[in-house]
Amino acid sequence: MKFLFLLFILTTSLSYANECAKDANKFCQGVDPGKGQIAKCLEDYTPQLTPACAKELKTFKKETAKKNPCFEDLADLCMEIPAEAKNLEYCLLKNESRLSNACMNDFKKKKGGILVKNVCAQDIVNHCYNDLSKPEGAINHCLIQNRNKLSAFCQKSVDQKMTQMKKNNPCFEDTEKHCPTKIIFADIQECLQKKITTIRPECKKLVQNEIEKAHANPCYVDLTRHCRPRLAPQEQHECLSLNEGSLSNACRQFRSVQNDKVKKMVDLCEQDRLKLCAKAPFKDGMVVKCLKLNKMKVSKQCAALL
Repeated sequence: MKFLFLLFILTTSLSYANECAKDANKFCQGVDPGKGQIAKCLEDYTPQLTPACAKELKTFKKETAKKNPCFEDLADLCMEIPAEAKNLEYCLLKNESRLSNACMNDFKKKKGGILVKNVCAQDIVNHCYNDLSKPEGAINHCLIQNRNKLSAFCQKSVDQKMTQMKKNNPCFEDTEKHCPTKIIFADIQECLQKKITTIRPECKKLVQNEIEKAHANPCYVDLTRHCRPRLAPQEQHECLSLNEGSLSNACRQFRSVQNDKVKKMVDLCEQDRLKLCAKAPFKDGMVVKCLKLNKMKVSKQCAALL
């Protein structure tokens, strides 16, 4: 919903390179610059703001309210949930009785479309609202667990999803049977490994395949636990770096060895890189791939490291 995302674009921009930048740094240190929190914070300090900032804040609120009458309601009521369009819709549904008149009038026009587009929206608000901040998959898990409490349309939708999940995931039924409280893929895999002698053959094959991947890459489990799937190598590295404090010992040790190897490669292979692979980009392992393709031409020390 564009009217919801507009809130975050506008309220984030207020805190940077404008008349309120100094006041924001003075009064709102540590405040999340998204979700309208800077504007909300500055409003609390209105009497102490510089005249230029006070004027800009007033203009900002007036212009934003025209585009999105719910922007202040969202800032007040939805700061604890991830800033995604669906989540904001759920938040407005959850807090419908608390909305301001302007927001309520605007939301009434959109509510029907929300419920038609997402037949489980009201059920998610009623039964799974606290799962919005949990890992991906938590909402589906909650709906399945509360299947008998759902509205007819949502129940039908969940049944269809379950049928598709059973078809696409050989471990779906074993997960529901042996690991019903697990949500994160890495936790499900760990749980199924412990039950490997009792799970069905098709699931066992999948679990063993994951075990082989983990053996081949000491950071594989950490990637499945902390990072989005299908990231490029550089993005994987960045994700693991951001989660350094939560990584397994095996992954930390592996990364340390790899970092040492990279440093040695810079020392031993730099002249070969400049000579043979100067045009290779520094991403996705392209330099190493190029050097390996030219392994017969590089120095002995570099070749040994490769």
